[in-house]
Amino acid sequence: HLGTTNRFFTNSQRRALAARDGGCVIPGCTVPPHLTQAHHVIPWNKGGLTNIDNAVLICNAAHASIETSGWNIDMRHGRPWVRGPLIFDPTQTWRPAGQNRAATPAEKPHWEK
Repeated sequence: HLGTTNRFFTNSQRRALAARDGGCVIPGCTVPPHLTQAHHVIPWNKGGLTNIDNAVLICNAAHASIETSGWNIDMRHGRPWVRGPLIFDPTQTWRPAGQNRAATPAEKPHWEK
């Protein structure tokens, strides 16, 4: 936990976020952890802490447009929840962010001839 002393997440924090989030938390996005950015759920300039319980991994496109895209992110008991914009989710239902499918191991290939 870095609190407000540092705005940027450490490598250790990013590894913890990668283990928890598995990549970008926006539903349907398959960007893996190493190509994401750590995002403050409550912005740092508004008192948000640089702690993993106030952070999620999101891809560059989502990070650049998170304020205007209509996606909402909330932390509940240390886990990210997301709510999509009206165009994607007319019910405006909060859903737990699942593991990014890019982080799911693929089936092992069969090398038998």
